[in-house]
Amino acid sequence: MPDQRQAEVVHLNDIPVEKLFDFQRQVIFSPAARGEGFIKFAVVRGKKGAMSLPHTHPRDEVTLTLEGEAELRVGDQRYRLVPGTAVRIPPGTDHIVEVLSEEWVVVSAYCDECMLCVAGDRDGRAGTGA
Repeated sequence: MPDQRQAEVVHLNDIPVEKLFDFQRQVIFSPAARGEGFIKFAVVRGKKGAMSLPHTHPRDEVTLTLEGEAELRVGDQRYRLVPGTAVRIPPGTDHIVEVLSEEWVVVSAYCDECMLCVAGDRDGRAGTGA
């Protein structure tokens, strides 16, 4: 485990790419990998037409669109995500995202493997995040 008193600096070129739904994800910091912490921090990329399955997270998810355009669906609401758009999705909120442009790049931070979530959500249920 890294020394918690030291800054941790990484470069995306050193982070492996993994598949998540129709997307490519690079998890920069992960509570599961580090053995501590609360936030998973990742860069996610998707090509036109890529779509997630409906899913939730046991804690907030926050994202910032860096490139491209996507549509976020939360219930009956639809939100257009363009560069500079930040979003906070409350815990337990079903959501889907679909890429509209040739490529969409987003930075995402959420809790789905942290100590709070592994122990259970606010209602005592296990986490269900992606």
